[in-house]
Amino acid sequence: MGFYEIILFSLLFLALGSFSSVLIYRLPLIENNRSLNLISPRSHCINCKNKISFINLLPILGFLLQRGICEHCGKKINLSYLIHEINHVIAGLIFLYLHSISYELLFSYFLFFVLYVMIMTDYEKFYLPFSFNICITAVGFISIYFTDLFYIKDYGVIASSQLMLSFYGFFIGFFLLWFINILYKLIKKKDGIGGGDILLLGGFGSIVGPLSLPSIILIGSLFTIFISFLDKDKFKEELPLGSGLILGFFLFQIFKFFELLPQWLVI
Repeated sequence: MGFYEIILFSLLFLALGSFSSVLIYRLPLIENNRSLNLISPRSHCINCKNKISFINLLPILGFLLQRGICEHCGKKINLSYLIHEINHVIAGLIFLYLHSISYELLFSYFLFFVLYVMIMTDYEKFYLPFSFNICITAVGFISIYFTDLFYIKDYGVIASSQLMLSFYGFFIGFFLLWFINILYKLIKKKDGIGGGDILLLGGFGSIVGPLSLPSIILIGSLFTIFISFLDKDKFKEELPLGSGLILGFFLFQIFKFFELLPQWLVI
């Protein structure tokens, strides 16, 4: 791949990283106020409400031109906007290097984009967008027709097609957490696991199949416990299980791709 193609893709990933910031900030607000949307009102400073000029909306460049402060009110711009853009261009270029221009690039980056937004909204607002959860399940069901990137092994345990393995994974992942929540609700008289978390694990099951779910649940639970120590006051009453599961899924996929997992975990 040539230099200009890399530059073009870098700009694309930066733009998508900037768009992810919009989704992370606005999706929880839209959930509570249906009069809002992703387009209106136009991008503005969250402190003084002044509209941001076009040049300052450019990824990275806008932040640098303003020297990290709003040109109108002088308040500091949240550094997370810059971090999101950098994370997306790094991840996107890694996927481009590994898969070149292919279906593998499309599905891997799309999945990264969706999960990146979800991990941030869950960590900040305990919110997992329903439409994004559906996207994860769609990747599991659709990608098997275009690529072997998420090929599901069953080692003869479940004799079936890839589509059926994906369906079994969704079914078991969804109803496993659903059943646990039902038991918790019978005892505590309230939900212990959010519907978004339940659908999220079902989506992961559609991608990795039923036999890899225990590994993701184990790793994800450990991540959730770790996250809870980052802000004990914030997570005193509720834990971001979705964020932990997403990190567990990422780590599992990375280790699986580079064949770093023990054989008994790679299913």
